[in-house]
Amino acid sequence: VVHRGGRIETLAGTGQIVWDLDTLQYDLGQGPCVDAIREFPVVAVEHAADDPRWPDYMPAAVKSGLRAQLGVRLFNDAETLGGLNLYSLDSETIDSGAAELAALFASHATIALGRARHEEHLNDALVTRKVIGQAIGIIAERYKITDDRAFHFLVRASTTSNIRLRDIAQEVVDTANAQYGESSGSQGSAP
Repeated sequence: VVHRGGRIETLAGTGQIVWDLDTLQYDLGQGPCVDAIREFPVVAVEHAADDPRWPDYMPAAVKSGLRAQLGVRLFNDAETLGGLNLYSLDSETIDSGAAELAALFASHATIALGRARHEEHLNDALVTRKVIGQAIGIIAERYKITDDRAFHFLVRASTTSNIRLRDIAQEVVDTANAQYGESSGSQGSAP
């Protein structure tokens, strides 16, 4: 998958060779998957030992046993989500129709990955809203001000400290929880 900022990470692999060759491509910033993600929707490599396109990646990949490779972009209308790597350690050629089949599989994987990302963003938004709401309540109660003024207080603190609003709010909530825990823990309880 491609993260914000362009960092590429493998989330699943079928064997150690996949992890090794994926990591090699990402570390070098070159290879069929990197090109599929950045430039071409499908990148096919046959006779890997003779392919000069990636002078740092290919010799090391061939030494690891690579004979052919297919890189396919996972993308939707809005963004590139990642790539799909298919490695061959047995054949130096790619079967006819394999690229089309891989592209079809990639379209299904894109739908699933896009949905998962969308749900993750929604969950993050809910958590953020909850934390900011809690911080507003704490500040409003502590300083006897309205919710609106408490929100503007948080925004001002975020802007002047150059810290995300969510992080400022989380710090307010964590501090209040720590203080509450200390004050309730110091009171004696009856057996």
